[in-house]
Amino acid sequence: MTARDANQIVNAIRLGPNGQETLQWCAPTEVPIGMVYNKTPHAVMMATPEDLHDFAIGYALAEGVINHANEIEDVIVLELENGIELHIQIPQNRMERLELHGQRRAHFGRAGCGLCGVDRLEDAIRPLPKLPDTSLRLAYQMAGHAAQKLADLQPLRRKNKSVHGAAWVNADGDIAMVREDIGRHNALDKMIGACAVKSTSFDEGFALLSSRCTFELAQKCALAGISALLTLSAPSASAIETAKRANLSLASWDRRSGTLVVFTGNIWTT
Repeated sequence: MTARDANQIVNAIRLGPNGQETLQWCAPTEVPIGMVYNKTPHAVMMATPEDLHDFAIGYALAEGVINHANEIEDVIVLELENGIELHIQIPQNRMERLELHGQRRAHFGRAGCGLCGVDRLEDAIRPLPKLPDTSLRLAYQMAGHAAQKLADLQPLRRKNKSVHGAAWVNADGDIAMVREDIGRHNALDKMIGACAVKSTSFDEGFALLSSRCTFELAQKCALAGISALLTLSAPSASAIETAKRANLSLASWDRRSGTLVVFTGNIWTT
């Protein structure tokens, strides 16, 4: 945790059938979070100031800065007047790889941005690892069960009605980890980081996102080694293509009909 609260109370006006009323609204906090590797600024994201150690690790893994969580030597959270800096110490060879591939950049990423601040197409659409085939087979009802349970495990959302959730669901269909953020990509990074710390096996379950799936979320899952992704809104065409290229199982739960729409992969069964 930091000194900043994840929520803020603001004044608002509600208009409806009964006219107008004033009220206090619980709104999620957005704070500039600077990722600094070995004292070198790399990226700035707008994020919820909670679970920042997980965010630092998950972002580094999902962006390909490191390959394993144990490569993070230290994470220091530095509170500043205008935001927060995460000072992350990584091995020198990882810094050299960043510079070699031209990935060191200073950019500003809005909480809802699709590319997390990436400013060049060649950085956004990167070569992806092809995930190995999995023997995992899951009954489609398991997706609906997890989808229904996710909101109950989001304490921030219960208060502010706004934030996204990212969960890891194990092979038994139980939600084992949930992280939240105003940005859906930030929530995924936090969940990846938290699972990595616990040495969770990403080939024995699936990721669940409260949001739609765009290509960079499928890309993050592939880079982190997640073999299956379920979302609560339908994916974009580019997300489906990214999932196909990466051998990522991608599906969406249709709450209106109570059915699972599978776009790639064969892990789901009737």
